[in-house]
Amino acid sequence: MILAEAARSGIADLRALCGRKTLCPLIMVGDPDIASTRALLRQCIAADIKMVELCVPFDNPFTDGPALQRAHRRALNAGATFEAALELIAEFAGRLAFVVLADASHTLRPAGFVNACRRARAAGAAALLPHGLPPRLRPEFDSAAAATIAVVGTVYVDRGKDIRSSALTGATAFVYAVAHYGRSGGPSAGADVARDLRLLRRLTDLPLALGFGLRTGADVTRAFARGADIAIVGSAISAAIESALDDGCDPVAAAAGLISRLQGAAS
Repeated sequence: MILAEAARSGIADLRALCGRKTLCPLIMVGDPDIASTRALLRQCIAADIKMVELCVPFDNPFTDGPALQRAHRRALNAGATFEAALELIAEFAGRLAFVVLADASHTLRPAGFVNACRRARAAGAAALLPHGLPPRLRPEFDSAAAATIAVVGTVYVDRGKDIRSSALTGATAFVYAVAHYGRSGGPSAGADVARDLRLLRRLTDLPLALGFGLRTGADVTRAFARGADIAIVGSAISAAIESALDDGCDPVAAAAGLISRLQGAAS
């Protein structure tokens, strides 16, 4: 795949981070509101976080567990949009490397693949992670992205060889190796993940991220021990926000405290 300079520069941004163990918090845009997201991004910088997966909320997040599903709903109720995500990226670009998680039906197709990719990169995003992209639309999306922005490929490590190979085809930023098939926030990864990551190493030279089921500092430490370059934690952060809201406490402080502890395990 021939990549334009804009896409190559995003890859360079990410590769510069992936030479060492990198914690990547997943943060929902607008949960519980945009001001809180902005404040949490500032706290990420203070905790020496380098990479953030910024999720644009969408309806029917079928791969997400209950905690993240409720986070999507809170963010949508707060009016969070792709536009709001782009504004946050532009504000913090240069201090955080952003991977934008955007749903194909809710965000990418309505905006147009070329337009969505171009605007994400222009705002300062390093890469785009498409969610729910139908296989028939993959060539169109990959063509649009190749001209503008790096792409994260998602691979379920416990699926078949053909499925893994297909998922790797359009990946140019890094490979998100989902620890187990199912929904986010499920059980932590089993011992075979190390074997599966070794298999992926033979199929790609891209950095490998591990997610789904990572909730604690111990989970993050194990992810790196098993061969991951990047550890992605999402459901636990959304759960910390939700718990703080239920208890009448500060959701930013709760999420920031968890991220700081997780970063300690990554250091």
